[in-house]
Amino acid sequence: MRILHTADSHIGTKQYNLEQHRADFSAGFQRAIDIAIEERVDAVVDAGDLFDDRVPTAEDLHETLSSLWALREAGIPFLGIVGNHEMRRGVQWLDLFAKLNLAVHLSQEPYDLNNVNFYGLDYSGRKEVKPFDINGGVLVCHQLIDEVFSNSEMSIADLASCGADLVLLGDYHEHQQWRINDVLITYSGSTERWSLAEEGARGVNIIDIANKRLDRRLIPTRNFLYVSDADDPIKTLDAHSENLEGSVVCVYLNDKSQSIKEIEEHARSYGALTIRVRTKSEQLEETEPEENFNIQLDFGNIDAMVSERLDQMEISDALREIDGIIRDSKTPDSRVDQEVTLLLSTLRDS
Repeated sequence: MRILHTADSHIGTKQYNLEQHRADFSAGFQRAIDIAIEERVDAVVDAGDLFDDRVPTAEDLHETLSSLWALREAGIPFLGIVGNHEMRRGVQWLDLFAKLNLAVHLSQEPYDLNNVNFYGLDYSGRKEVKPFDINGGVLVCHQLIDEVFSNSEMSIADLASCGADLVLLGDYHEHQQWRINDVLITYSGSTERWSLAEEGARGVNIIDIANKRLDRRLIPTRNFLYVSDADDPIKTLDAHSENLEGSVVCVYLNDKSQSIKEIEEHARSYGALTIRVRTKSEQLEETEPEENFNIQLDFGNIDAMVSERLDQMEISDALREIDGIIRDSKTPDSRVDQEVTLLLSTLRDS
């Protein structure tokens, strides 16, 4: 049995406020689906952040549904979980796709496919997360682990000992893999560059579940040209002039004594789509993956900020519990009043 493992397509990202690059993210996901069909895999497993936002546009939904429909027509199931970027209160987009028979939303309940059990754990916040115990099969998660991020939510040791034969991860945008006690743990990486720091090639994993062989399939993306602070930007642009049409150009400078306007105009004269000029200090910040995740604005970060502020305030434990119910994304809006009332009744009777 062979599966395609993908994650972090971030469909809907309008990077640099360019419609052309928004389309690149949909194209990256479509290419992953094309590979699955060409390779005749038994399933596509998505480890979260299919969308970049919890409210995708009509264009994003149309393009995604077209890709999922093509996969269904090929007889290949799409199994997925929800990441932090797309997570909504209550019903998820993945649940809608499941209603349309285009996807399976994996959970703690096993989903049997060709006698292999698949389990899923949706994004669970920027806090310590323990995987639940299973007896063999495949576990899919969307979290950062300690092997890639010092302030992580999950430990690789916990994943290696939870009982899974194979752990498929999303949230970290670079491909990684580890083998611990015959357990394969891997990030597929993103299907398009979500930040300038992601210089490496994008791709997906093709995994044979029986022997745990992992092969990479690269996804062609828009050309990015990186000009280091050690190079002359004008000469470098001239040297790559034949490949600059439609490219994203990122120039790093030792200082700002060079004319940024001249560099931008020179790149545009060769047809570059956009030019980003950075100083060396900004380059150091962008090449630190941990810093990228720290500044990423998502609901996990907001929750942490609110919790930190509450810790500074003199409020009762009851108010803290009420606050937790209101901000818990897994509590549907329709049940918030009921949950708070139940809590207050319990506190009154205690």
